[in-house]
Amino acid sequence: MLDTAYLSELKALYERELLENILPFWLEHARDRECGGYHTCLNRDGSVYDYDKASMWHAGRIIWTYAFLYNEFRQEPDWLEMARWGVDFVQKYGFAPDGSMYYALDRQGRPLRGAQDVFTELSTVLGFTEYARATGQDAIYEQAKALLLRVWGLCSSPGQAFQGMDPATRPARLHGHSMITLNVVQELRRYREEPEYERLIDQCLDAMLRLHLDPDRRVVFELVGWDGDRLPGYLGRWVNPGHMIEGGIFVIGEGRRRSDAALVARGVDLIDWGFERGWDTEFGGIFNDVDADGLPVPTSDALRYDAKLWWQHAEALYAMLLAYCVTGEDRFLQAYRLVHDYSFSRFADPEYGEWIAMLDRRGNPVNYAKGLARKSPFHIARNFYGCYAIASESLANTGS
Repeated sequence: MLDTAYLSELKALYERELLENILPFWLEHARDRECGGYHTCLNRDGSVYDYDKASMWHAGRIIWTYAFLYNEFRQEPDWLEMARWGVDFVQKYGFAPDGSMYYALDRQGRPLRGAQDVFTELSTVLGFTEYARATGQDAIYEQAKALLLRVWGLCSSPGQAFQGMDPATRPARLHGHSMITLNVVQELRRYREEPEYERLIDQCLDAMLRLHLDPDRRVVFELVGWDGDRLPGYLGRWVNPGHMIEGGIFVIGEGRRRSDAALVARGVDLIDWGFERGWDTEFGGIFNDVDADGLPVPTSDALRYDAKLWWQHAEALYAMLLAYCVTGEDRFLQAYRLVHDYSFSRFADPEYGEWIAMLDRRGNPVNYAKGLARKSPFHIARNFYGCYAIASESLANTGS
């Protein structure tokens, strides 16, 4: 039986955190009121420490965050205006003449770095689609759809799919491509159901659950050969527990939509196994990366493996609560409590608000920044809302 008293506490907590902490922090500090767009680099108190738009992932994800919460949580005019602020800047400055997107711009919107993989585009698809849902501007949805199909073409080619190795020698697939694209297509479908979306979702699920997942080892390999074969070397042993957990959320969502109990169960497995692989039993927190065989990492990538980042913990908060409410198994509630206690004692900043981004293995801040090249309100706000929503849904189902 679900602990309805505790779920009621969590519903109130996450509603308060969104309305009084996370969303106000970015509303106050993130908009570049002189040049447009959003400041990427925010210090502990929200002051700007670097004025370049250091990553345009950031813009698409902020647009999505405020448009989504406007659509699903509260129709606050300031939230919709926050999203519009980003849409205007991205449409004006974000695209190169060849249709790709710039990774980084200076403050005025001039290019600093060209396309880096496809995650700027995927984040923009998310943001534009949700803004179109909020405003009814179909042309913005069509722009998002065209951008998604462009990205799909890149990810479907062995010569383009993973930029870290020569595809002539070792064509490879990145789990983040299929996992994040699954969510992006699910969001496009929220705006409009189109037959091709089901085909794309099926292909994403196939890549995640057939090519990257090794169920016997209870692990998702982040990088595999083009046909799903294991790659030699440390990149072939690379596991990102946060991506396993995040992917499990999306798979459960698809399984619930399709009334497919087996797909829901597989999503629960991904959450369960990601936590099993990622939780640091000595110091607490979720490792950023792990080697599936416990072997050394021979490059400077080793420095990031033991780090504890904000986003995995935000995803795990919702994932554990979702798995608990879906299965009723107390072990997921206990895992939730571990993540909750660690996150709110280590990442949360009661003095200035929001979360710091990065801790070392022992839980000490690497620095106190709230905005980094890839840290925006996206993961925290999305999953805080997810916790609020699943608690609300579960309480309603029990008549509480």
